[in-house]
Amino acid sequence: MQAGLLDTYQRPTRTRGAIAWVLSAVITTFYLLLYLPGSSFTPNFPDVLTPISTWMHLPSKWFLYGLLYSILMVGGGVAMLRRHGNSNYHRIRTVTVVSVQIVLGFSLPLVLKLLDKPELYLTYVWPLSYDKLFPDTLAGLPAAAAIYFVVMSLIGFPLLAWRYGKRFYCSWVCGCGGLAETFGDPWRHLSDKSNKAWRIEQYSIYTVLGLVLLTTGLMIGDGVSRAGLVGEAKYAPAIAVSTQLASLSEAVGQGARTDLPAVASEVSAQVAELNPPSWVTDKVKEVDAAAAKGEAPAVSEAIKNLAYSVMPEGKLGPLAHKAKAFYSFFIGAMFSGVLGVGLYPLMGTRVWCRFGCPMAALLGLMQKLGRFRIAVKKDMCISCGNCSAYCEMGIDVRAYAMGNMDVRRASCVGCGMCAHVCPRGVLRLTSAADAGPGAKVGEWMVDL
Repeated sequence: MQAGLLDTYQRPTRTRGAIAWVLSAVITTFYLLLYLPGSSFTPNFPDVLTPISTWMHLPSKWFLYGLLYSILMVGGGVAMLRRHGNSNYHRIRTVTVVSVQIVLGFSLPLVLKLLDKPELYLTYVWPLSYDKLFPDTLAGLPAAAAIYFVVMSLIGFPLLAWRYGKRFYCSWVCGCGGLAETFGDPWRHLSDKSNKAWRIEQYSIYTVLGLVLLTTGLMIGDGVSRAGLVGEAKYAPAIAVSTQLASLSEAVGQGARTDLPAVASEVSAQVAELNPPSWVTDKVKEVDAAAAKGEAPAVSEAIKNLAYSVMPEGKLGPLAHKAKAFYSFFIGAMFSGVLGVGLYPLMGTRVWCRFGCPMAALLGLMQKLGRFRIAVKKDMCISCGNCSAYCEMGIDVRAYAMGNMDVRRASCVGCGMCAHVCPRGVLRLTSAADAGPGAKVGEWMVDL
């Protein structure tokens, strides 16, 4: 029996007791305070986190969130290794995912922000970062970054999932999975293992993938339709303003215009003449906010994005931006954040990853087509149930082991806990072509 398993069901924080409910309420409240202020659905909700981040000399509340996130992952990672650190796989995986969060998920964006450069979160690509393929998002990125996000979203990450399984991302790189594997480790056993939950999972996660595909398609379609309107005379005023804004963005970026408040006023006046929709005025507010902070590169970038936004709106424009607002709030904020983390103490740590993450859905499909599986040693299972109990994705691993069947589920994130807690070594994670005893793996990713 591995360390840390014997008392799991004896602690009130791990058994949906009163303390767990209070903790869930605290986490949920924090996420509501994080996401609701400034949202298009709750624009007047009080912002209590920005003053705290300002007091701490952080650029925004999102860096305060990133700092807290990283601290929880480090602390959770240490605790996780105290319980399960006798596994080489878990040692390497935990150190890797925590390091990725600290370096790429927090430090790199912070340094870029302090250097007045665009923030780049290289580990978050489409469809998890749902707007990475939107034309206006790509237009605001440096060319190299735009190419990176397109290639990794459509080719790189899917190919890696086909070769190694989606564990390479969901358990080794992704910040969402990293928090679940470290801070959330004490609650992994709370995932629902029923067939009903499995059916709900299959419907919900592919519905979210469908929504992000629809939203992305609408935004790309809107961009294409805009390009076709450029030559029409009635759109000349909008095109003229867009051209002026592009020139102004370049002037600010090159230091030719340093009077940022005056620049912001000029931008507001130019855009106001077009009687723009609300989503365009929101981008004007981004220019005002950057100018108020005296951040010239941020002002330049915001004006550049605005220059694209004021271009003639195609037929898909209103629908596309409504879909974007809906997905951003209800899926990107409420589902992934408020519910995804807030329900850790009550429903386990992979609520978002299991029921909603479009990245998990896409990579899971590639995993099904690839070589990754949990190999089962035939006629060795004693039906103790440890593997199923500690599967955070709600997979009944024991049923597969008892049936002498390898586990090839799209939802499996390859955390390795089932193999770790098995008292007889029945299970083995592998991507090798031959999972037999003499298989030569030769992979950079450690196999059990």
